[in-house]
Parts: sequence; structure tokens; C-alpha cells
Amino acid sequence: MQTISMGLMDIYFGYNGRVGDVQGTKRSIQEFQQLAKTSDTPEQRARYAQAASQLKNDILPKMQKEMEQLGKQLGLKPGQMGSTINKEDLIKENLAFKKDDKDIISFITDYQPGSYYSQKT
Repeated sequence: MQTISMGLMDIYFGYNGRVGDVQGTKRSIQEFQQLAKTSDTPEQRARYAQAASQLKNDILPKMQKEMEQLGKQLGLKPGQMGSTINKEDLIKENLAFKKDDKDIISFITDYQPGSYYSQKT
């Protein structure tokens, strides 16, 4: 039994952080689209519309792709992507982890650098 490495916890926190970024960006797009309709001057409307378009077409897809990559590394199912997870969810949904009596999360089998866990094997 081996405790979870800091690298995996980095992925866990990175995924949750990226989920928050994606959700915040979606809200910003909606706000900018609304401001593009209601701003006082045509110049302001054009700037907000451009900002919403850039967020939607350039930035958001990159964020979502990174979030999905991190989620796949954690072994999340497609239905779980896009929502934050906690350590307990990670243990329940992924057969590679378990928690002992002292609340220490560990791999069921020792992690070997360069090898990846798959639920299909």
C-alpha cells in the first residue's frame, strides 16, 4: 500500500480549479452578452460582444479540454466531468484508491511510474 503522491493531488486540485474556471467563464460570457445588448454606446456594445465571442470561441474550449484531460487522469466517467469532486467521491468512483482506518487515502496497488490505471484492465 502506498499513499497518494503529491502529483496526483496536484491533478485533483487542478481539476477542481479548472472546473471553477470553466463555470466562471460561462457566467462571464452570459454577462458580456447581456452587456453587449444593453450598453449605452455602440463602441461599448461592440467591445462586450467581442469579449464574449473571444471567451466563447478561444478561451473556453481550451479550458474545457484541459479540464477533461485532468478528469480522465483521475479516472472520472464522462457524466462526472464538469462538476467538482471531493476526495470521497474520488475513492468511491475509482477502484484504484481506498481509505484506511486513519483516513489515509492510498492506492490499492503500488503506483509504478509510467504506468496508468485503467478500469478496463
